Amino acid sequence: MPVMSSAQSNQQKPILVFLGKGAAFDIVSKLTENGYVAAAVSSVPELFDALRSDRYFLAITMRSDIDMVRNIQPIPVINLEVFFHTAQSTAKSVRSSKEFDSDAFLRRVAALTEPRTGRIAAVQRAPAANETVIAGTAKASRWRAATSLLLSRRATSSAERAD
Repeated sequence: MPVMSSAQSNQQKPILVFLGKGAAFDIVSKLTENGYVAAAVSSVPELFDALRSDRYFLAITMRSDIDMVRNIQPIPVINLEVFFHTAQSTAKSVRSSKEFDSDAFLRRVAALTEPRTGRIAAVQRAPAANETVIAGTAKASRWRAATSLLLSRRATSSAERAD
């Protein structure tokens, strides 16, 4: 059975974390610290039961398990591996290690957990007056460039025909 963290109201569906027990606990803790409700599962039967319950709207796992998660339940999946980056050590004898980019991870979670109406509103917001002017200028510049190119080609072909 999934281990639940308690962070926000019951209105929010929890995030499902499918990783080994230690890693899952770390990710659930990070999510809980930042106000998300999260549950961890570590085995395929637990994953199957959790996803079939239709309680989760987002899953976090490793690249190798993404297809399995999506085959059980078609929900958005975050690939945790993309948030690990090589950290070079200054000591020559120490090998490079992986460093977790928790800020980028939390931004990705936030982007996927924001209500769709908020995402739609952000995308559909009216451009500011200066953005409209810049966009209009860019369109006019592209139009002028295309027209100049067309006229220069016509002039070149007309000159070649005259010769």
